[in-house]
Amino acid sequence: MTRAQARLEARRRRSELWPTLDEHVERAVLQRLAEDDLAGPWEPLTAEEEQAATLSGRWVGKNYPGYLVTRSYTLPTALIRQLRTTAVRVSEEPLAELEELGLTYNSVLYSMDERDKREELVELVFSPPRIVRQALERYGPWPRDEHPPSAESP
Repeated sequence: MTRAQARLEARRRRSELWPTLDEHVERAVLQRLAEDDLAGPWEPLTAEEEQAATLSGRWVGKNYPGYLVTRSYTLPTALIRQLRTTAVRVSEEPLAELEELGLTYNSVLYSMDERDKREELVELVFSPPRIVRQALERYGPWPRDEHPPSAESP
């Protein structure tokens, strides 16, 4: 068997024998959404809230330490809706308070008390990407203390 034939055979088998990235992410997100701090039941999003939740852009939220690696995966529509609903509902109160206090955006003009209050509220905001990152850290295909396999790994 040539190298190209072996690679094609491995690609054909991989989808049948090994979970795909999509499957790993879906399983991890479901487990994270079942944890006490994110478990519902949540009131469904209104049509307006659902539209707003689909907009790309930055959420007010905790900065992620370190470097992010871009991953592409596809999740079932129902899971995406559940993820967005959870993010919106869990974050409603802290986002409303940030808005009310005028602390939505980071500013060098904030007093130390305002910065502390903003940081306290930001910790309570859960964006969909934050939930997915936490899910993969906790339930990804490798233990939390290990790194994902690198391209150099045999």
